[in-house]
Amino acid sequence: MINFPLFKELEAKRDKVNAFFHKETEPQLVERLKQFGFSPVSEDMPGVLILTESATGNHYLLTITRYTITVRFQHVKNGETEKICEISNLELNAHEMLNIIIRAIDSYLQYGIVIDYVAAQFKKK
Repeated sequence: MINFPLFKELEAKRDKVNAFFHKETEPQLVERLKQFGFSPVSEDMPGVLILTESATGNHYLLTITRYTITVRFQHVKNGETEKICEISNLELNAHEMLNIIIRAIDSYLQYGIVIDYVAAQFKKK
């Protein structure tokens, strides 16, 4: 008797979660990100949003891919970028994802500190 999931079952679960995210959650999240201040980089690059600090011109680049949502800080003067948030738990709802993204941006904006975004998305409820 097998008492563990087969790999193909794990893949099927992941694919189901990802499909639901991209169909249901992603549009809500993108709308809320725009309300927060992000804007699309271009129509040719769906899933890529930018937020610019008014005082410094530094950017927060957000990318939504098939498996993750990533936020990178880009320092305009030296061109360096740093990953400040990556959400891979696409089972979270749009509100939870937005809260993690805002916490990550605020922490980096205020203190230059990258939060533990992995723990933030996998806390037990």
